[in-house]
Amino acid sequence: MAPEDITIAITVYSRREFVKQAIESALSQSVPVRVMVVEDCSPDPELRSFILNEFGERIKYFKNPQRRGLFDNWNACIEHCRTAWLSILHDDDFLSGFFVAAMLKLAQQAPGRDLYFGQTVIVDQQGQPIEVCRAPPSFRSWEPISLEQMVESNPIAFPGQLFNTAAAKSVGGFRATSAYCGEWEMWTKLTARGGAAQAREVVGFFREHTGWDRGTTQTVRSGKARLAAIVQHKRGLALLPADRRRRFNRTEFQRRAPMSVMTLLELGDMLPRRLLRYYVGLLVRSASPNWLHASFKQVARLLGPAFVRMASKAWHLSGKKPRQGIQRT
Repeated sequence: MAPEDITIAITVYSRREFVKQAIESALSQSVPVRVMVVEDCSPDPELRSFILNEFGERIKYFKNPQRRGLFDNWNACIEHCRTAWLSILHDDDFLSGFFVAAMLKLAQQAPGRDLYFGQTVIVDQQGQPIEVCRAPPSFRSWEPISLEQMVESNPIAFPGQLFNTAAAKSVGGFRATSAYCGEWEMWTKLTARGGAAQAREVVGFFREHTGWDRGTTQTVRSGKARLAAIVQHKRGLALLPADRRRRFNRTEFQRRAPMSVMTLLELGDMLPRRLLRYYVGLLVRSASPNWLHASFKQVARLLGPAFVRMASKAWHLSGKKPRQGIQRT
């Protein structure tokens, strides 16, 4: 892998207030690489001129002839990419200036993988850190990521990944019809095909938003994000080699990924009765990570979905604002 083998593609739609930072972070790498912007039919008619006036010939600009949606726009990035390696960056996220250097180093340390990535910091809308996803103390300068690890959960917050373009094409690209787990599915397929490795360095910054304006947050608001994660987990299990394959174990899944009380507080008063009852059942079967979760679970076990719906209404009346990352326990 060499710098000339790498492209960073920024997907854009309408977030003019963030996109300059995203593009600048790609152009300001300590090791320069190719940068392109792929617009998915923005409702902002001046977005193209706004970006080109700012960055000119430093970038390549492409616009889809028709709206393709979040995951299929990532396929458009693959189609336009002319290098062996591609990193996709959302218009509201940004990269560390040492992202490319870290990936080149990682590829030397762990050659032959189809997927490389680093650590991520979650920031608010002003770019201030909310949560640092730190590597555990036992983490070396890099760690191999097994297929089992990728099947169990998606370790990539999205900014700061680099994948083999030909490998992505060979596994069929991103699922264009996906509503939530399209990236997790791709990372799992790439790991099954050629392996993955993670660097210790922080290389990406993921911006968390309030509100439900667009993107996969619509799936979260509908209450179907948890269902999508379960479906993807089952798809991942099917990729394990025959001698390591196992059936989906709901009890084990609930132990590793307990039903989030925060999700129920945010969505409980909006969910259809049947879906709420299903999620309360998952909560009851979950292994509680702390005493607050355990207390809420015990009351929900006694009083059922009616309690959760009432608690959710009280949560919203208290003035709490919805957050995109409501999956937190």
